Amino acid sequence: YRKVHGYRKVRAYRTDVQAVCDSMVFCSLDSCLTMYNDPIAWSGERQLIGEVMKVYFNDSTVRMAQVIGQALSVEKVDDDNHYNQLSSRLLDAYFDDGAIRRVVSTGNVRSVFYPQDSKDSTLTGLNYMETDTMRMFVSADRKLEKIRTSRASGTMYPLTQIPPERYRLPDFA
Repeated sequence: YRKVHGYRKVRAYRTDVQAVCDSMVFCSLDSCLTMYNDPIAWSGERQLIGEVMKVYFNDSTVRMAQVIGQALSVEKVDDDNHYNQLSSRLLDAYFDDGAIRRVVSTGNVRSVFYPQDSKDSTLTGLNYMETDTMRMFVSADRKLEKIRTSRASGTMYPLTQIPPERYRLPDFA
């Protein structure tokens, strides 16, 4: 098997994903790429941030990504600086054919989500939610299908009545 180490300001590029971190280790034995010290990975309008990030592969396709410690997922929704956000202690993202299909967040989960009208994709408001565990299921065309949570507390705000402190989570970066 092979083991590859990268140190000091590592940058990784693929056609579908880019990442930066302080150091990185890839082991072909378990097909795991581990990024240390505040890794950031992004694909299109989405980005993942955490303390440690582990990415598991099947051949050359991503099977699963695990963000450990201060996990944050951010996705730009429109040109008016609206961002869907999800923060937790641990975030597991499961991929199918290179696209995220399921996300499981555990521990101090907070989310900011902008629901969109199904007819013309206009934003209908802001949904702020707090819970201890959240499971999100995403369709093949990157649309949110459903969310499952245990006891959750939250508020749905119309776009004109969103308090300024709700636009971004405290961990937003």
